[in-house]
Parts: sequence; C-alpha cells; structure tokens
Amino acid sequence: MGEKIKTVEAIFKNGVFVPTKSVNLPEGTEVIVVFSEVSSFEEKPSWWDEVSGDENWKRALNRLVERIKEIVIPEELKLIDREGEQEVIVILEGDETVFLRTLMEAGYHVYQTTGIFFPIQVISRRRLKRWQEFDREISRLIQDGISLL
Repeated sequence: MGEKIKTVEAIFKNGVFVPTKSVNLPEGTEVIVVFSEVSSFEEKPSWWDEVSGDENWKRALNRLVERIKEIVIPEELKLIDREGEQEVIVILEGDETVFLRTLMEAGYHVYQTTGIFFPIQVISRRRLKRWQEFDREISRLIQDGISLL
C-alpha cells in the first residue's frame, strides 16, 4: 500500500501535541511526530532576512552558527556565495588548524540532523590579510559576505 506523508504543524501543550490548524483524520489514527528544536516564537538572528533559503535551511544555518559559537569565538563568521553555492567562512585569530576538525564535525552533525550540508572554510585572520594583499577574489567575497554574528 502506498503511504501518503502529510505535514501538520502543532504546539506541544500540557503534554499533548495540539495541531495549530484543523486536521481531517479518523479518531485513533496513529501518527509519527517529528519536531524542530527551534520554536517559531524564538527571536530570529539579525541575518535571517538577509540570506536566501527556505525556513528549514535558515534553521539549519542557525543551528550551525550556534554550534560554531559553542566551540570558538570567531573574529568573523560570514556566509558567501561562490559560484552559486553558499559557503560558511569562519575567521579565527591564530592557527586555524587547531579547531578545524571540531568545526567540521559540527557541520557534519548539522548535516546528520537536518540533511542540509554547509561547506565550511576555516581560515586565520593572517591568511585573510594575505589574500587581501594579493587581491584574491575570495577576500572580496568574504568582505561582501553576510555576517552571521
């Protein structure tokens, strides 16, 4: 038999999932509930309306940003568009290799939990300055990118 999957928005209230809109289901129908940790009532980050993407993509990006900030205090955290693909740039003061693995694991965790992949590039402030001195395109992309902090 072909199963038809439908989405129903609900609020968890008094220990029960309550649909926010009327649902036409026979009484006693079994369902599987999948929920988002981000409440629609939470304050959205300042960059939310600047980035393109649907709500799920933005929530996944926000989850990644929060995980990055739990690991390091980046000097800058930018979202750039390179050849039609969006990429997260983490700029650190010191040696970028110290946190590289941990930050990549954070990105992989977001991918595992959301199915959304974000390319991440971790660079030092020193490397960025070199790129600027040589007028590399990536330095201009970073400068013009959307700040995620």
